[in-house]
Order: sequence, then structure tokens, then C-alpha cells
Amino acid sequence: MEKYQVIQTLKHGALGLNVVALEINKLRTAKPKKFLIKKVECIDEQHANDALEEMMPLLKLQHLHISTYKELFITWNSKVMEKFLGQVLVAVEYLHQMNVVHRNIKPSNIIMIEENYCMLEDLSAETLMLDEAKWKIRVVEDPYLKSWMAPEALEFVFSPKSDIWSLGCIILDMASCSYMNKAEALATREAIREHPRKLLKALEKIRKHDIAKANDIIDVLITMLHINPENRISAKDLMNFPFARDCLLASGIPMSIIQQPWPTSITETLLQGGLPSVLEVMNCFLDRPEVQIKALEQLLALVDQDEDLPWILNMVESVSAIILSHQNNFQIQMCACKLLSKILNQALLYHPDNVPSEKYIVDALLSTLRNYPTEEELLSMVCQMLMIVSSNEASLEHLQKLCTFTDINECLNNFPHNKKICLSCLGLLWSITVNAVLPNKIPLKEAVQLILKILDTYLSDGDRAESACSALWVLSLQGCIEGREFEHVTLLLLKCIQVHMQRPVLVNNAYLGLASLARTSELATFRIVVTDEDSPGISLIKETYQAHKDDPEVVENMCMLLSELVLYDEIMPELFSNNIDKMLLEIQARFTSSEELIKLATKAIKKMNESLSKVKSDKTPE
Repeated sequence: MEKYQVIQTLKHGALGLNVVALEINKLRTAKPKKFLIKKVECIDEQHANDALEEMMPLLKLQHLHISTYKELFITWNSKVMEKFLGQVLVAVEYLHQMNVVHRNIKPSNIIMIEENYCMLEDLSAETLMLDEAKWKIRVVEDPYLKSWMAPEALEFVFSPKSDIWSLGCIILDMASCSYMNKAEALATREAIREHPRKLLKALEKIRKHDIAKANDIIDVLITMLHINPENRISAKDLMNFPFARDCLLASGIPMSIIQQPWPTSITETLLQGGLPSVLEVMNCFLDRPEVQIKALEQLLALVDQDEDLPWILNMVESVSAIILSHQNNFQIQMCACKLLSKILNQALLYHPDNVPSEKYIVDALLSTLRNYPTEEELLSMVCQMLMIVSSNEASLEHLQKLCTFTDINECLNNFPHNKKICLSCLGLLWSITVNAVLPNKIPLKEAVQLILKILDTYLSDGDRAESACSALWVLSLQGCIEGREFEHVTLLLLKCIQVHMQRPVLVNNAYLGLASLARTSELATFRIVVTDEDSPGISLIKETYQAHKDDPEVVENMCMLLSELVLYDEIMPELFSNNIDKMLLEIQARFTSSEELIKLATKAIKKMNESLSKVKSDKTPE
């Protein structure tokens, strides 16, 4: 309709409205040609597409006594489009504020309840969306059904940014439906997942076809349809764009409700009661920042007594809800995270078996982590709390599903100087990796490089070195150390043992890491035994035994490494020259009650004896 100018509206017919129009680009001709346009309102997009496909043969009709059809097209009433988009945008923003991801936004899941009212339906649970077999069948059978989904959603990775992509596809479809058929629209949605140039090409068509508010629509689509979800705009920030504001106005929803703060006396009166009263006020006035801040400060003062308060765990759910409801208020985030941190630390101190670890706590903390990536003090608290709740199996699984590795890497990269953040992130990395089955190991391989940089810089810091050794151990178990990294990691683990010999936890994790490396890399094995200016070689193992000969766990992990080293005939001379066989015999005699330790020591001794017998046999004259 953008290329026609309506000059007369005729009587409404049974199926639609007839109007007389002129082509805009031919208005200056002597006698511009008039056209009759019939506008028929459809129930929904599918109805419109079906009708269009059915009527396409009419364009071929050429008969003296039949009206000639010039073109058929679908167009959206811009006001209607904006009205419904405004309602959907507010709905999506609310879902994301509550840390809920829809996961399947598409036109068929936007239901028209009345002429001026729509609703989002069919919210999906993550567990149900991860049935890969069903997905592949549906995508093959009808690619149209999944064409609204973000690139990462097709790989079973969902986030609020996935919903933003889907909503962007709907806006793109509405803006282009007047010049694209169903097949072309499907091809466009699939193409824009492949390369940013495909999107730019689609947006240029919107501009060329003079779609109403083309520039404003293009502005929002550029921010919503980034292939990388991290670069996509949030629903909250989207509302600042002119097109989004027009949609909100058209839907009758105010762009913002500006609340005047209540007088201090009212807030103080509301908060005069005890804990139940304060929590009730917090829950009833979630939309009042000034009330939340005062309530949080009041609760902080109580918790600061550092006592085992029996009611303290009752606050966790309310505080988590506040964190999620006020993501844009930094002061509330700081107060709420301080309070939640004190609650979790006191629970860890007084009730270590009953530390709160519900999924909503993880959701709240990750939301803050991602919304305030540069706020060091806040992130320090958040990372420590994530480390605490990761001790719970349910929270651990939830953290793994939410792609936390990328968040950990970002913190390690941005704040290696911050010891608290560093230790929390390394500990969290160990927790969510140690027993996990992880198909995507790219973030873990990136973590190896970040940990090596931290160790290179802070090797003398025992706490950092200890956490780094444990993280490198589990990353080696996951097969995330490769290529040139083998030598670098091996040398750093050896140096950590040498510099921090009196830290048994560090020594344990370092030997576990070395055993894992020796199991998979010949380069790592020979790097362990070579003596040079970078490494003391086998003598470090003897030194470790002398320092920890009364610690069966350290001795066992040391023997685990030796059981891997003895598999290489080339290094046997080095082991014999350092009297490792005699050390193993002593271990075998001293730790008779440790079954696993004896098993490892016996295995190593047997292998060394076999090697010695072979050498003697080779030297026997024929």
C-alpha cells in the first residue's frame, strides 16, 4: 500500500473494503491511472498467506470481460501491528525481569483474545526443549516451525537473548510481508542466521519498499538480530528506541510509570514491625525501590550481629526476588547481594549441611553477574556466593545448563588482580567441571589460557596457585589441554609443587594434574623427568615424599604419577638413578593398610623390575 494514495473510500462490502487509489510515482502524469483496491481483513498471518496463495492464479487472467488483477499483496495495518507488538514487548520484558525465558516465541504462540488484546502462550520448560531427537524430526518435517528460533537455540542453548531474536524475526516478517511470500520470508529468516550481510540485505529491502517507519524498524532489527547473542539488546533497553515507544503508545501502555518516592515517614512506619512484617512489606511493594532499600538496610543491621539466627534462612527467597525485580537499580543490587552473602556465609558457618541452594538463587546471581560485568565489588560477592551454592547437586546442574563457563572466563579475564574473584571463579570452575559430561569444551579450552596467565603472574601466591592447580587438573581430565599447552601446564604444576611444597592440598591437586597429563601426553611425561633450569626433574618427587611421607593421600597421588611414568622404557634409567625403586619399596612397607596406595606402588615396582630384567637379558651374551 505504500506506493498507492487512496483518493476515495467506497461502501464496505461483505468481504472487505474497496478504495480508489492512484500510484504515487505517477501522480504527476497528465491522467494518472486509477485502481480499485479491495482490502480484506484476515484472521491471522496463516489465513492471509493461504488466501494469497489461493488467489495468485488470478494474476494470469486476461479476458475482455473480466477485471484484470495488477497485483496481490499482504500488508499490516501499522497501528494494529504496533498495538500488538507493544503488548508482546511488555510481556517479554516482564518474563525476562522474572528470569523466565519463553524459548518458543513465534506468531502462532501470540493469541488474539479480543480485537485489541493479545497474549503470549506456550511457555516451554528447558528440559522439554532439550529432546534432540524430537527436535531434529520436527525441523526436518517442517522447518517453518523453528525458523523463528535464534541460531544458538537450534543448538539447545536458550537465554533471554534467544527470545529477542524470535521477536525480531516477527517484526521483520511484519515489515516485509507486503512484498514477500511465505517461502521467501522463511528463506530470509534462515539466511540471517548465517551471516550479518544477509540481514543487511533484508533490511535494505524494507527501506527500498518505503515501508512506514522503515528507518525506526531497521534500527531495532539491527540490535535484535545479532548472530552472537551477547551482542543482542535486552528487552528493557529495547524500549528506549522510537519504534518500541510508538508500539507501547499504540498499545495503550505507558512508556514509563514515574513514581514519586514516598515520604520517609511512610516507609519507616511500614517497616516498624518485626521480621515477618518487614518481609511482607518487601514482597508487597516490590515496585518501590525506596522501600526495598530501607528494608534491606534494616535486615542487614540484624544479620550483622553475626549470630546463629534461626529465622535467617526465611529471607532467601524474598531477597532473591528483589535482586531479579530490580536489575536496573545498582543500589538495590549492592544491598541485596550484601544481605544474601551474609545469609549464605552464616548458613555455611552454622548449618553447612543446610546451605540454601535453590535454583532461583542461581538465577538471581547470574542475572546480576551478567548485568553488571564491570562492577568489581558486586561481582566479588556474586562469584563467592555462586561458589557456595555450587556445593549443592541441583544448583550445580543448573549452573552447568546456564552456560556459566563463559561468565567465569569473563571474570577471570577482567579481574585477574582481584584475589577474591579469582579464587571464587577457579573454585566454581572446578565444581561444575569435575564430574560433568560437557559436549562443548571451547569455553574450557579458553579457561586454560586464562589460568596459565594467572599462574605466570601470581605463582608465588599460594591461594591462587592452589586453586589454579585444582582447575588445571579437572581441565586435563576433560581433555581441554592440548598442543603446546602440555609443556607449559606441566612446568607450572611442577613449579607450584616446588614453591608451595608445604601446602598438601596444592601438592595433591598438582600431582593429580601431572598424572592426567602423563596419561595423555608423551611430551608432558618427558618434561616431568627432565632436569634443567626450569625443572628439578625426578628429584622433586623424592623431595615431595620426604616432606609428606606421613600423608597417605599425597603419597598415593605421587604414586599415581609414578605408575604412569614407569610405562615409558626410555625414562627407566632416570628413575633407577634417583633410587625411585627403593623409595617405592619403602612406601610399600610403610602403608600396608592403604589398599589403593599399595596397589599403585606395587604396579610401579613390578614394571621397574620387569624393565631391569629386560636390560639384564639384553646384556646376556648369546
